Amino acid sequence: MATEQKHSTYLSKAESRLRQLPPEKLRVAIAMIAYLQKTEESEATEKLLLNIPNFAEFFREIEQDEDKLESTASIQIASDEEVWQAYLASKQKWQEVYCRLADS
Repeated sequence: MATEQKHSTYLSKAESRLRQLPPEKLRVAIAMIAYLQKTEESEATEKLLLNIPNFAEFFREIEQDEDKLESTASIQIASDEEVWQAYLASKQKWQEVYCRLADS
């Protein structure tokens, strides 16, 4: 209850101050709030993902696979079977990541 009251008080104070700002400074304040919100979401997501066992390892493997694909000469053409196998391998790795995320 005390936390909700504090939160409400902070919101009231912020709204009162924001109403007193000229439009240019209000835009700056909104940008700062958006930045704070985005960093908070990023940090929360990062903490969540890093708590999944082996997530960082799976992510690095997927990044390395993508790097290998990007570094392959564009004139090299893979057979349909090679493309299909690469797709299935990538899909399986992502499914493992999703399962670990769901289990955490």
